[in-house]
Amino acid sequence: MSLDTDIDKMTQKLKGVKRRFRIEAGYRGGEVTIGTVNEDFVDYFMDKEESELIDYVTSFGWDDEDIDNDIPIPYEDFESWTETTDIEHINGAYSDDQFTVEEVKADGSDDYPYTNQIDIDGWHLYGREAYHDTTKPDDMTDYKPVLQFHSSEKGGFGCWFVETIGEDFDPNQIAFNTVETMCGEIVEDVWYKKEVLEQEWDNNDTNGKGYYASVGYMNMKWHDNDTKYTPEYLDENEMWLDMEDELNAE
Repeated sequence: MSLDTDIDKMTQKLKGVKRRFRIEAGYRGGEVTIGTVNEDFVDYFMDKEESELIDYVTSFGWDDEDIDNDIPIPYEDFESWTETTDIEHINGAYSDDQFTVEEVKADGSDDYPYTNQIDIDGWHLYGREAYHDTTKPDDMTDYKPVLQFHSSEKGGFGCWFVETIGEDFDPNQIAFNTVETMCGEIVEDVWYKKEVLEQEWDNNDTNGKGYYASVGYMNMKWHDNDTKYTPEYLDENEMWLDMEDELNAE
């Protein structure tokens, strides 16, 4: 029997049959929070060692009796870096890790077999900038004093599912965006065939690897807020064009 005949029979067999694929972005990443804090807190820690900032911030709620009252607090009623999120709160894989895809049972009865994962490369659609200055600006117009905190972790950072009717998964149709922070780039959203996918968190299980933190002043005019990246914005600014050109060139 020829290969073409085998392929044709398989195509006919799969025609009309639902198929399900799980996409993951990698196993290294973590949680990043960026939030507004008091100016005197930023000024105090700006020239201190990162370890001093981390120790101070992580002491709240655990070792309150050991906190140095001479050090400015982040803000009134501060409890944790995990609550300091009025600017950004991201949890995901690093963008330089490896995307994978695995076909799973179509009925959703076994979404995480981890027996036949295939490495794929997604298309980096755009990056949202969320940086801050590590020196105090002379003109504070548009600037906010901020604390950025990152818990580096290893494990599962959620996943995305694609369902097709008989069709093979097309790795060339995967796109993603990132949030660019002082501690690295984190995968935020994933698309398949230009449709944003809903992230599932059932496999979110990580082990902590370390903390990273910094303070500074963020120019809010430069902050690339996620609210502007609507489907209309992506189309109007031809943000899919490079991806389409790349596919057409293959």
